Amino acid sequence: MPSYTSRTITVANTRLQYLEVEPAHPSSGPPLLLLHQLLATAETLTELIERLPTDRRIVALDLLSAESLSGPLDMRSHSLALLVAQFAESVDLLEPIVIGHSHGGALALWLATMPQVGVRGLVLLSPAHPFAGYRAHVVAFYLTRWGRFLALRIPLAPSRMILWAYNQAAGTGRITLDHLKPHLRVLRNRSSLKRVLEILRTWESDMTEQRNTLNQTPILQPTLLLWGDHDYVAPIESATALKEHLQSWQQVTLPGVGHLLPEEAPDECASLITTWLSGLNPEETAPPGNPPNPQ
Repeated sequence: MPSYTSRTITVANTRLQYLEVEPAHPSSGPPLLLLHQLLATAETLTELIERLPTDRRIVALDLLSAESLSGPLDMRSHSLALLVAQFAESVDLLEPIVIGHSHGGALALWLATMPQVGVRGLVLLSPAHPFAGYRAHVVAFYLTRWGRFLALRIPLAPSRMILWAYNQAAGTGRITLDHLKPHLRVLRNRSSLKRVLEILRTWESDMTEQRNTLNQTPILQPTLLLWGDHDYVAPIESATALKEHLQSWQQVTLPGVGHLLPEEAPDECASLITTWLSGLNPEETAPPGNPPNPQ
């Protein structure tokens, strides 16, 4: 089981926290960059990280804790992806495989369209994406005065009430209090919740911008899609529309699993990711526009 180290770095006048796992022996492939869902931190991905291949460098970036040192932080999706790209360059995370869960999946899609990152492949776990048919009225509700009031009252709610809400969102009853603990660092922090509301404020325009980009620039990198068939947040039916914009993809459906795949099914997800990684070859994972390295 790999052990991870918590680190801090300043990138573009923004202090970022991240978890890192160094390979146990010489790496046999591209490093892995993990991006968490919206109401989460890098810590919520540790169960998945601990089960991933030990021959890879693994980095999980914590975006909600990002601290701007020069004014408000731009929380628009494309801007966050640019920050991730700058972070990857700063820590010499060259040509990574990007693993994105939910909101992290939307950022992963952006990164795949940025030539400077050189993304070698994508693993998308119940990704947020512009073809998912999100209920705009749900997002809009939390931007109303009453919706914001309710959202910012979450820190006062009992843990079991929050757990019930999480299971309702996930679509299953598989989330436990142990699973929830890493999320409580976000849910008990009003500053983090305000940041989530900032992201939601531009959600529709962000998704429109990404939709227009993907319509013009399909994703060329090999992509693994993992979806739970009980996902009520990003319904599995939306995968059909997303796959029209992916040149090379594989999809695996996890029965009885909801939206929170890294918590609900870390063993299954890690096993599927490991198998998929082992099946890739240098020609498949060469960054778009670059020839594969000679053998």
